[in-house]
Amino acid sequence: MRTLIVYFSKTGNTKKYAEDMAQALKCDVLPIKKFKRKLIDQYDTIVFGSRVMGSQIQKINDFLMFYDDMKEKNIIVFAVGMSIPTKETRANLISANILDLYHLRFYQLRGSFEFEKLSFVEKFLMNRNFQMIANDPNATVDQRAVLALKDTPIIVYDQPGVDKIISVIRKIDTVVEVQA
Repeated sequence: MRTLIVYFSKTGNTKKYAEDMAQALKCDVLPIKKFKRKLIDQYDTIVFGSRVMGSQIQKINDFLMFYDDMKEKNIIVFAVGMSIPTKETRANLISANILDLYHLRFYQLRGSFEFEKLSFVEKFLMNRNFQMIANDPNATVDQRAVLALKDTPIIVYDQPGVDKIISVIRKIDTVVEVQA
């Protein structure tokens, strides 16, 4: 049973998750820009991980454009974002990214946030949001708490989530090996 983990990572969170899973599973890992149609036949399970930005799983369409070639494979998608994984946030991500149209397993992992790792454009947009919150007399306590993100990084590693994905892949491997 061969597994490939494909990822898109902007600040390193998703890359770390992908590489850690690949190390635990002793499987191949590569960034989405190196994922090509010709690779699909070499694998039984294909995993895609990416960051979430504004409810959109980044580069998901670049991955799913190969869906017709992968639909007979075991497909797993994991999304990494600041939201604490709940049934509601999971359902929102599935809906926003129309993942319910595909036969795949979906997992949500909590990610870190470090303002300094953002691109210039992302920092600009975040600063605008920070200013709007700071100037809003009706901003909630939760909204005001977001202001601390600029100076106080959130460092999170979702080990239970990683372990769950690894466990699912191992179970898939066992089932496929028994059927072979």
